[in-house]
Amino acid sequence: MSFLLVWLVFRSMILGVLAGAAWWLIRGRTNRLQWGPVASLTAVGVGVALLADVLVRLMVGGTSALRLPRPDELARWLVDARFVLPLLLGIGAVIILAFPLPTHAPRGSASLARRTPFSFGQGWWFIGATIIVGAILLVTVAAGMASQEDEQGFWRILVVDTGVGGGSTTIYGWYYSRPALALVAVLAALTLGALWLIARPAVAVDQVNDVQLRGLRTRNILAVASGALLMHLGGIFASLAGTAFFNGGVATGNGGWVVFGTPIAALEPALSLAGDAVTALGYAFWVGVLLTAIPARRTVRALIRA
Repeated sequence: MSFLLVWLVFRSMILGVLAGAAWWLIRGRTNRLQWGPVASLTAVGVGVALLADVLVRLMVGGTSALRLPRPDELARWLVDARFVLPLLLGIGAVIILAFPLPTHAPRGSASLARRTPFSFGQGWWFIGATIIVGAILLVTVAAGMASQEDEQGFWRILVVDTGVGGGSTTIYGWYYSRPALALVAVLAALTLGALWLIARPAVAVDQVNDVQLRGLRTRNILAVASGALLMHLGGIFASLAGTAFFNGGVATGNGGWVVFGTPIAALEPALSLAGDAVTALGYAFWVGVLLTAIPARRTVRALIRA
């Protein structure tokens, strides 16, 4: 198995892992979860999501050398479901990261300040997630409006007509985007619900550590949700790059030849680059969250001594 094959299938993941590890080495090591249920569930939630993504890529890999045995029906379903899989994995990870719930503080120690899902996060975290959702909606609507019905009645093809002939290719149309948009809404609702569950209980007596823990958990949940959204957006860009690459030719009556392409043919390089970069950023978010579950050395030593 050559490195080139691995790079072709996993290049976005490789770049994301490297970027996430670099961020953790530079800035992330100062904020780690203490060893316990929160760190364990964080590792399980994100780790399982990443492992599932690897298995899916191996089952639908473009080369036989990197393809796991699987039924053909499953492979076809995974190809059709490739746009929603990151969202499904993100939903599962967010649900796991919402637990365990913070314990209620003893009577008399609670702060009277009103707490919302936004209480323990910085504003730009939420702005960033909102921008990602906005980009998804913009690209989805544009691609959906360009799509047309195929022979089965599914809105998933782009027809190119030159007047003397033409052709068609697949596009990220309403057939793919409607289920994805529903899952984006579910992911957003579950993310806000998880943040509300973390923020709602009264602050503990040890306010400094409690606020720091809730802030880190808030950031992790937003990062997991944003990572899933970025992977979904990257998949859309990659699909549109494939659509833009489509071209063909038609013979004319006088012996000539007309070459045609899609209206977005000039955007193919930019869409390909955007697909890889955005997907890699999504993986970087997930890897960064996973690495926060690694306890500091002093925490491990304290547990060993205890």
